[in-house]
Amino acid sequence: MNASLSIASRMTPLLLAAFIVLAPLFRSGKVPLATLLLELLAVAGFLALWWSSERRRVLGRLEVFLLAALAVFPLLQLVPLPGLSRVDLPGQAAYFLAQQAAGVDQGAVTLSVIARETLSGWLLLLVPIAVYLLTRASSVRTLQKLVTLMLVVATLQAVLGLMQFGSSPSPMFYLGYEYGTGNAVGTYTSRNNFAGFLYLSLMLSLALFMVTLGRQTLTQQGVSLRERMQYYATADGHRAFIYGVIALLLLLAIIFTRSRTGIVLTLVGVLLVSAVFSRRIGGGNTFGRTGVIVSLAVGLAIAIGLGTVLERFTVSDPLSNGRWIIFDGVFDGIGQFFPFGAGSGTFQQTFARFQDLSQADYLINRAHNSYLEWIYNGGIVAVALILGFLALYCARWFSLWKRGDWGEFRYVQVGAGLGLLLMLLHETVDYNLFVPANMVYFAFLAGLYLHPYREPAAPGQRAKRRGESAAAPSEEALRKVALLPQATEPERNPFMD
Repeated sequence: MNASLSIASRMTPLLLAAFIVLAPLFRSGKVPLATLLLELLAVAGFLALWWSSERRRVLGRLEVFLLAALAVFPLLQLVPLPGLSRVDLPGQAAYFLAQQAAGVDQGAVTLSVIARETLSGWLLLLVPIAVYLLTRASSVRTLQKLVTLMLVVATLQAVLGLMQFGSSPSPMFYLGYEYGTGNAVGTYTSRNNFAGFLYLSLMLSLALFMVTLGRQTLTQQGVSLRERMQYYATADGHRAFIYGVIALLLLLAIIFTRSRTGIVLTLVGVLLVSAVFSRRIGGGNTFGRTGVIVSLAVGLAIAIGLGTVLERFTVSDPLSNGRWIIFDGVFDGIGQFFPFGAGSGTFQQTFARFQDLSQADYLINRAHNSYLEWIYNGGIVAVALILGFLALYCARWFSLWKRGDWGEFRYVQVGAGLGLLLMLLHETVDYNLFVPANMVYFAFLAGLYLHPYREPAAPGQRAKRRGESAAAPSEEALRKVALLPQATEPERNPFMD
């Protein structure tokens, strides 16, 4: 039994690593075989969590409730409803009558208009749930390695995107996919979704760059400029350089996607990073007021540069000006199917009758607003889930934002939170969270962000706690300690244990 628990525990990081590497490899997971592979990995992840000791890690009550509701609701949409007909359910009458006239058998009456599509949607939904649970069950040391792996994958994707930009229609750099010719798309099928993956990775790389750009020891009195420069010849100094190069590559790749929304959100992200970390460079306020001013100035300069790029470099999506027309149709559909929704995964098959005639030449397979599409599919339950997850996200900031110095993993968590914010904003005009690869990375960052990490106590504090637990100090000893000067020690780095 112990051997099986040990094997299952070792499988957790391996499965997460497989998700991170394989998710974008085959058309961002949108190819049927790639989707099937991710779903099988999700099943393996659930089994590993069930058999390992990590399953005992406690989730918050709100997390458990929201995840359970998210997983169960699509199945409830598949439960047969005896005694009812399709005509009795909101919005299904017109669709059912049209299918009946064509001689199509509708099968059992369910809340979902098309049961097989809802089942497919539920199977895909298992992927982000598994990734999130695996991330929450992992140790800080394991997650540090996985963040590094994600940055490696993002760097390779960025390099591929830079090679694709401006290249001929040859399938060499596009790996046989010619739709995105002239733009950086990596192994994705959409430059907008590729930009989403890149800015998620960019926020992590910038957070790690900020924490390794100097260390707390450099804040000591009497540290010379030469000693500060010598720091960058150390291992931590090399890490800062590497994270800076990765951030630059990711930034260039985002520009070369020519995605207007991606560049705008990157601009916002850079400004947020410079504001959030300006007083915490190097694990603390290493460079003082000068570091704050320079950080804000550099962030503002990059934002201004991206603003210029936005005006002169980006291209418009053929449907960008028609999104409001799509939204009008989606609102009509929501009104027709409310409060139960059309069924998870049924948007493409059911939206045609709400589509405007001016867009008859286009296949509208997504609402280009994930929130509206979720409500279209899930009705009032989807509204409750959206509000619940947003409340969970916002509440975490209050516990995450601590005064004083932060450990390195705290920077990773804040960077993950900023990346999540950018993608949540992006979903108002796009559908990143319907792309399997971005679902994986979003869930991974959500697991990082909500991980129950606590700042480690300094060695002196740990020794003091052990002494207090062994024997209560006398009154005379306390008076003597109070008269001694109190030494301070830098915070322990949880990644270097």
